[in-house]
Amino acid sequence: MSAYPRISIVTPSYNQGRFLAETIESVLRQDYPNVEHIVVDGMSTDETPEILKRYPHLRVIREPDQGQADAINKGFRIATGEIYAFLNSDDLLLPGALKRVAAEIRPQEGRHVIMGRCRFIDENSRYIGIEHPSHFESFERVLAIWKGHFIPQPAVFWTAEVWQRCGPMRESLVLDYDLFCRMAKHYVFHFVDQPLAAYRLHSESKTCRASDAQRLEESIQVSRQYWGPKWRPLYWKLTFSLWAYRLNRQGRASALITRATRDWWSGRRLAASGLATLGALIAPEVALNMALIPALRFVQRRVHLPRLLPARRRPHAPQTLAFLDRLEPWSDKWVGPRARFERIAQGGERRLIVQGAVNVAYLSSPMVLTISLDGRRLRQHRLEKSGHFCVVCDLERPLQAGPHTIEVEASTWWVPQRVMRSGDYRPLAWRIFGDESVLLQR
Repeated sequence: MSAYPRISIVTPSYNQGRFLAETIESVLRQDYPNVEHIVVDGMSTDETPEILKRYPHLRVIREPDQGQADAINKGFRIATGEIYAFLNSDDLLLPGALKRVAAEIRPQEGRHVIMGRCRFIDENSRYIGIEHPSHFESFERVLAIWKGHFIPQPAVFWTAEVWQRCGPMRESLVLDYDLFCRMAKHYVFHFVDQPLAAYRLHSESKTCRASDAQRLEESIQVSRQYWGPKWRPLYWKLTFSLWAYRLNRQGRASALITRATRDWWSGRRLAASGLATLGALIAPEVALNMALIPALRFVQRRVHLPRLLPARRRPHAPQTLAFLDRLEPWSDKWVGPRARFERIAQGGERRLIVQGAVNVAYLSSPMVLTISLDGRRLRQHRLEKSGHFCVVCDLERPLQAGPHTIEVEASTWWVPQRVMRSGDYRPLAWRIFGDESVLLQR
């Protein structure tokens, strides 16, 4: 391939005029000298025709179609590039994406499919601090969709050879997953650790209109088409894995042990013991994570013993890594490793108060909070016990009236999925009580 192989981007479009211009501009701003942008519009009735006229460089097909898959297939039928991708009319390419793809894709070395990271943005194109999980292990792992699907469609690029072998698209709620199943059967997806695209979440998108349960069930039906005959080991490995997912053994055990904990502290010790025993019988590994390991850590901290348990540094799941940029508190008041709060000072405030609650039971080491105001570090505070905490930071000089930014960074955090097998992959550090958790005072 040349230094700048021709890249063909196909954009299926239908009544997404309010986002389309930004999508087109994101391709234009790539500063890439050899790109072909094909827009296939299914006779939109909004401002789309006027927008398309403003961009004479586009190759436009404007005619009725049979849906998104049909539109994408039309675009690739006229594509002349060496590298393909499709970018929906409400998504964006991020700066430098195409140059990075051209540098990474090397069919002569077996790199036919490139997959980067993909950020989520809202209707106003604001990054919401969450990425699409990005991960590839194998064809089998792609088929096990119930374990989590980690291929971010707008950030995937492939050679023309791949399309000729694995295309065309087939109409489905999960048409990109269907295509990626076929690609994964023949090719390894090469991961690029760079955000290449942005996926827009809004009320009119196909992703937001369908529930997670709907998409998963349709994905499972698509996956089954690629399991192969029943005499193959792959068929039975996936069958048993799906049965285990439906049974939800670990989730049931987690719920029982959580209920047992509440009963124990409420004084219902006998009932708690029965529930905990049942949970441990169903999933001993969950009982170990939720009860035994926290108890050993508690003893270690109380009597200052050497480390009773060896430190285990397991790589974090892609779902967890996707949340690490989030700075806003979650709806249940938990915050992650880094949190940002905007506050308005009236003028003259000389004190910053940060308060909340922490649970150190699932932490491998005490938590240290680093508190900063407008980019300047104020102090660090060490938390060794579970419960409420209050950190008071005296300021060197009174604050000026106006907006100020407070940041709190935690040195450690835990993931519910790792402990409870609850399906909650968020990295959690501490909990706030509301707006009163972060205060500016005179």
